[in-house]
This record gives sequence, C-alpha cells and structure tokens, in this order.
Amino acid sequence: MVYACRTSYTAEIAEIIWRRSERIALLVDNLDADDGTSIPDALAGARLVRPAGVDDRARQLPVVVPLLTPGYRHAVVAEARGVGFSLFPPLLDPTSVIGSTVSLADGVVVNAAAVLGAQCALELFVHVNRSASIGHDNLLGAFSTVGPGSVLAGHVRVGRGAFIGAGATCAPEVVIGANAIVGAGSAVVRDVEPGTVVAGNPAKVLRETAGYREVSVPT
Repeated sequence: MVYACRTSYTAEIAEIIWRRSERIALLVDNLDADDGTSIPDALAGARLVRPAGVDDRARQLPVVVPLLTPGYRHAVVAEARGVGFSLFPPLLDPTSVIGSTVSLADGVVVNAAAVLGAQCALELFVHVNRSASIGHDNLLGAFSTVGPGSVLAGHVRVGRGAFIGAGATCAPEVVIGANAIVGAGSAVVRDVEPGTVVAGNPAKVLRETAGYREVSVPT
C-alpha cells in the first residue's frame, strides 16, 4: 500500500514493487484535489481511497511513503500512523546489493542498483535512491535521503533529516549534520554543521537552512 500517492516518486516506488513481483493493493490520496499534483499515469488503474475511507482490513497492509523530502516524509508517516497504519517494512529493490551485516529499520527504501556496504545502519525511514554507493560502517540517520549516484565512503555519519543531492561524494569519516543539505555533485571533505547548505568541490557553506525545501525533521 502506498500512502501519499500524489507525487512523481510514487512511480519509482511502484517500479520497485513490480520488480519484486508484488502488486500495489491500495493507494491513499491524502492531498486536496486542487493542490496541483496528480497521480502518475502508470498507476491510474489502482484502487484509490482517501484517509477517511481506510478500513481495518487496509490497516493490516504494509505501507510505503514515497516522499524524498525528509520533512514531508516525517509528517506523512505521522499522519499514516494517526490513520491506524503500523506496518512499514523496508522496501528493497531486487537489483540492490545489501551486505549481510547491514541493519535496516522500518520504512527504509533502497532503490535500483544501490550498494550498501558491510556494517551499515539505516535508521527509520531512510531513502537511498538509484545507484547510490554507501560505504562500510556508515550510519544514516532517521528520515535522511541519499540522492541517485551519490558515493559515501567508509564511516560516514549522516544526521537525522539530512539530504544528500544527486552525485555528491562524501569522504571517509565526515559527519553530515541533522537537516543539512549537500548540493548535487558536491565533494564533502570535512564535517557539515546541522542546518546548513553546502555545495561545490570542495563543498563550502552557502547558507543556513531549516532542511530540504525548508522543512525540517524534529531532532
């Protein structure tokens, strides 16, 4: 079941589910009809309900939240729990490579061709996008997002609600603070303070931020 389906990333989540030879039993549309977004065309035939229409049978389904913005994901998870959903198992693309010693918390999503090295720990509702490479002994904090093609070397620490943009590279042992943003294509060679935006090669502080899209995850 997909909660908060009116986002373009829902199509990516659907592809993961289909590659697993599974199906989407239900879409929950939690947005007002006039908010300007739409359900991806590939899911036009799926069963659709509003949160108020969720019944006890639906509440027993496993749930995935298809939002890349950490702050939005945090808010929608709280909303889904309020509706009565409680099952948020990790969703792992079958083309991903995940070490046997990797720890995966509830709500984790790992997209196609991502690689997770030995002894990594992904906390609640982390999203790892396509072809990202997560080195050994990394810790990805709850609700953080790692963009497509990013490379995190060994012993990197990513704080709660942080966002690492597409193609960014993090050197060994750096710490990305909570709700920080690493710009796409950046090379991070030193620690990033919480609530800051960094970009460039080497990455430099551009400004302070509440989080990606100016929406923070409570810390």
